[in-house]
Amino acid sequence: MLHLLKLEWLKQKNYILFKILIIAYVVFLPAILMIGKKINIPVDELPFDPQKALYYFPSVWEWLAYIGNWMVFFIFGFMAVLLITNEHSYRTLRQNVITGMQRSSWFWSKALFIIAISLSATLYYALCSISIGLIHGLGDTIYLSTVFKNSDLAIRYFLMCLGYMGFGMLIGILVKRTGIALFAFLGYCFFLEPVLRWVVHMRLFKHQSMNYYPINIFEDLCPVPFAELTDGFTNEYGFTMFVDPTLATVLAIGYILLFGWIGMRRIKTSDL
Repeated sequence: MLHLLKLEWLKQKNYILFKILIIAYVVFLPAILMIGKKINIPVDELPFDPQKALYYFPSVWEWLAYIGNWMVFFIFGFMAVLLITNEHSYRTLRQNVITGMQRSSWFWSKALFIIAISLSATLYYALCSISIGLIHGLGDTIYLSTVFKNSDLAIRYFLMCLGYMGFGMLIGILVKRTGIALFAFLGYCFFLEPVLRWVVHMRLFKHQSMNYYPINIFEDLCPVPFAELTDGFTNEYGFTMFVDPTLATVLAIGYILLFGWIGMRRIKTSDL
């Protein structure tokens, strides 16, 4: 296992775009949250104090996770697509198989690398959440129970990273060509799935299962904070537009395993 992970790291460590994407995540995850300090929002227009909510425990976990949701989608989702399609573009997958590497080993090298990136991104998210909360809470009495009240979000954050990257990996395996794969990744997320949910599923079934599509599930692992305080999130059919965190966790695990199974089957049977 460690051998496969090391091999993948040796492939990627000198890849310039890989470095740029990692640096972008490290820099912009806390930076985007801190930009909120420069935005003057009248407190009486919101059901909460933004200065308290964004930077203090325990809600800093929620806001940083919501920001990370978007960043992980674009940065790590794209990265997963590139990890696979570059192998086809530069013929390294074929070369690995010719020199004796099993297809399943190649797949697991990618899967383990994605798991490692997801875990690292989650640890960094947790570190940023705790640091920002502690810095802004200086001078106040801070209890451990308050610091870690929403820390369970870290588990869902990890699944969110793994979900977006697993989907990107699957798209890369199925499509192979970088440009088309990236287009397919964005096209499904921003066009096809919304059409299936709102135009097809919603009109035919009018049921909360319209929220159970994969990208929406990954998004609802770390949804917009305080959604329950905002008008309009329950539609005329009586069901909420956000999936319960426990259900979202179960469905996300199911989708991740499904993506992995399809990807493995495809690699074992496709023409390289």
